[in-house]
Amino acid sequence: MEPERETIVIVGAGIVGVATAYFTAKKLAKKYPAETRPQVILLEQCEPGCSASGKSGGFLARHWSDGTDTEQLAQFSYDLHAKLALEHNGSERWGYRPLNTFCAEIDRIPVMPAKQHKSAHQRTEAESVVTSIEVIAPRAHSSSSVTTMEYSGPGTPVTLFDSENQQTSTHGSISVPDVGGVKEVAPEAVPWLKTSLVNKLRQVGDTTSTAQVDPLKFTRSLLAEAKGYGLKSIRGKVIDVADTGYRQPIIELSIDKGAGIGTLGELSDVLNYVDPSNAESISAKSKRLGTTKPYILLLDQGQDIPADKIVVACGAWATSCLRWEAFRDVSASQIPIQGLRVHYLLAKPKEQIPAQAVFAEINGTVYSGEDAIEIYPRPDGSVFICGEALDDPEMPPHNPFEP
Repeated sequence: MEPERETIVIVGAGIVGVATAYFTAKKLAKKYPAETRPQVILLEQCEPGCSASGKSGGFLARHWSDGTDTEQLAQFSYDLHAKLALEHNGSERWGYRPLNTFCAEIDRIPVMPAKQHKSAHQRTEAESVVTSIEVIAPRAHSSSSVTTMEYSGPGTPVTLFDSENQQTSTHGSISVPDVGGVKEVAPEAVPWLKTSLVNKLRQVGDTTSTAQVDPLKFTRSLLAEAKGYGLKSIRGKVIDVADTGYRQPIIELSIDKGAGIGTLGELSDVLNYVDPSNAESISAKSKRLGTTKPYILLLDQGQDIPADKIVVACGAWATSCLRWEAFRDVSASQIPIQGLRVHYLLAKPKEQIPAQAVFAEINGTVYSGEDAIEIYPRPDGSVFICGEALDDPEMPPHNPFEP
């Protein structure tokens, strides 16, 4: 009887899950012929990259983690992005490109005249605080060079900032390096900002050390490549993971220092196959469940997937696995992952903005003195703008479109 192929299941089709699937499927495709190759399955309950992996800025920095525990990881990741882009035409498929990066200190923009805000809901002075989109300089003969294309994230979609729910403290979504020793450059170096409002401008990265991708396009492009190596993608929500109790027999090798091993027959004499201590009860349970695999993933659609190995790549929702039977001995402290919730805007200027990312601190907002925003122009002509992360956010459901 032909032995059953190994099955590896990855739960979550964000960039971590997709990248895990890609590299696993690629390695197995090179190592095994198709008929004996272990099966790799990717599970996602909504769409690939539907959460943070598709809604982030996609900024890459090679040296911004230097001196920390993740220094080598950050440098390896940066170089790997360049390698993947070269292999799979990333500049065209997911907007990979090196770029120059700046830190800017910006004055608060004065409140726009009321006649420019004629609507059924007039904004008060406090509600008219500067947003990142207003920092972009208008072109001549146009009232604004930017049109809002998309809004995402919880909160009121009227303004980025809610004056009734001020934050006591914030976290930046990216740790910008200390700019104290970085030489200032002229505001004209970033001509698409309102240079009259820029107090200080420093360049903190160039095309050799900072880059960007469109994270949604990157995630889905890498998924397409993984499917080319035999990856199977299934849409479904994991309700539970049953532990059949079955484990492969352990092979013990008895070593006698005074004797050598010459023939294959002699080798078999010192190999002992040891079944788990509860082999009899396990065998009965496995027979009842119809599989000899250690785990069975139960999906909301009624489908069961037997698996030998499971990778949980659910990002901020990783602790949801604690509800599954097979993870009953895992504690939340063993999964040091937490989510940060950020508002963002996706804008479409009338003219192309050059490859210049800006980390801006705006003085005099309704927060405690200043607020930070990040601005990432993309090769497709759009501009991604996000604010700072909320403290201790209440995480939304994994599928943001569910009621």
